[in-house]
Amino acid sequence: MTRSVRYLFEQSALAFTSAVLFVLFFKLNSWVFANFAYSEGISWVFLPEGFRVILVLVLGLPGAVGLMLGTWFIDSALFSADMWLLPFLNGLVSGLTPWVVMKYMQQKGWLAPNIMSMTAQRLLQMTLIFSAASAISHQLLWWLFERPETNILVDVWPMFVGNVLGALLMLYGFKFALDRIRPNRSSLTD
Repeated sequence: MTRSVRYLFEQSALAFTSAVLFVLFFKLNSWVFANFAYSEGISWVFLPEGFRVILVLVLGLPGAVGLMLGTWFIDSALFSADMWLLPFLNGLVSGLTPWVVMKYMQQKGWLAPNIMSMTAQRLLQMTLIFSAASAISHQLLWWLFERPETNILVDVWPMFVGNVLGALLMLYGFKFALDRIRPNRSSLTD
């Protein structure tokens, strides 16, 4: 297998795995936090937002593509076949917004090279930026398509809060797990 074919296969596998994991986290969130739904598509705790950030931070573009594919799969059950443009754009927003935000933050030097080296304060700042971008971009899209019962000025806040709470739970949990897995540096020098 040539190097470019292997690379393409690996990137495709990462994107597919990301899509499957995102769908599973979406379903888990719908089950665990069913009583915390503000409205259809908006939850006061949205764990997949944290997973969205992790996938993009760890995998980059394949993670973003996986998020897009996963969102398309989720939306395929929610929308009729004749309403294809909104779910298509919703998938693009879901996958590409965190990737664009990550690239912007990297360009500005606001993002640590990896999640293990991020301080709790930097992780909080990053979470707030990712959550705001996601909530605003989704609400703008739904408002532009005149989705029934969408009020962008009201709905953006519960989505933002749900994104922040879900992302913080996931990211701090992920960071906690990584910190426990990482070998103790002092024992390596003794």
